[in-house]
Amino acid sequence: MDVKQDSPVIVITALAECQPQWQEVLWGIEEEGIPWRWQQASGLDVVAHAWQAANQSALLVGIACNSQQLVIHYRNLPASAPLFTLMLHEDLQSRRKAGNNAARLVKGIPFR
Repeated sequence: MDVKQDSPVIVITALAECQPQWQEVLWGIEEEGIPWRWQQASGLDVVAHAWQAANQSALLVGIACNSQQLVIHYRNLPASAPLFTLMLHEDLQSRRKAGNNAARLVKGIPFR
């Protein structure tokens, strides 16, 4: 559910062409009914970009990814301490659950 820039969304910053690798995370977010916006950026520091995405998000949650790693961050956490980090080798269920949990953070309900 990639939406326009002015809507309250989870901001997702891609540091490489990586949406297919992390599609399960996006579906997990959508299952919980939370909108997201995909944007491209350049750089290497996935954690820093996730924190920046959280600061851009009216929902306080940001995600950044590259082809090997995905990081979920929350604006109220220290910049160097993301909430979740996933590596590409993790199974599809773990990826889906990470998306669910990013959305549940927005909703203020317990994680799966």
